[in-house]
Amino acid sequence: MARPRKELQIEIEKAAVTATVGLLSTCAIDDISLGRIARQIGCSAPALYTHFSNKSALLRAVHDEGFRMMLDQKLKTAARHHSAPIDRLWDGGLAYLQFAFENPNLYRLMFDPPKETGMSGNPFETDTGARCLCVLVGAVEACQAAGYLPQAEAGKIAFLLWSTVHGAAMLTLLDRAPVAENEDPRDAAIASVDSLMRFLIATGAQPGSHANA
Repeated sequence: MARPRKELQIEIEKAAVTATVGLLSTCAIDDISLGRIARQIGCSAPALYTHFSNKSALLRAVHDEGFRMMLDQKLKTAARHHSAPIDRLWDGGLAYLQFAFENPNLYRLMFDPPKETGMSGNPFETDTGARCLCVLVGAVEACQAAGYLPQAEAGKIAFLLWSTVHGAAMLTLLDRAPVAENEDPRDAAIASVDSLMRFLIATGAQPGSHANA
């Protein structure tokens, strides 16, 4: 009996998305092609085209995978700090920056996709993006239950936190962060999260374990 063709022995769609995420760590989006991905995962170009009709289709799948990765990170942070809501929110912000800094091209694709992909750029239109926001809102609600920002609307506070940390991440990635001479922009972004959390802590009577950091 003839052996199955190589492209039938691998999960082409999953392998292509994983390979593209990996390439984005060192390559710009413009440097990625379906032919390059096919060669990297060891399948024929026609086999890859049966899963992704063009590069835009592949990038849409990679965009969604980025948010799945972010969601997984958020859920792990939530589980690690289940009984410490301030730590959960604080470490979540720092982990968010780390994700952006370690995956700059993927992060840009997630929040500023090329027009040719047909994506709106609104991350909350996808189920996974919406779930990321829900996890953040849940973390805010946990802090409110512990006595912080008791009169605020959790959804608006979540938007404030996300927009602040996202802004710090994007300004750093675009080399537009207003930092002092010889200051590492990444350190300035981290400091912005720390300052934001200290403001939040000041609204409650019970300091978290990070309060005196």
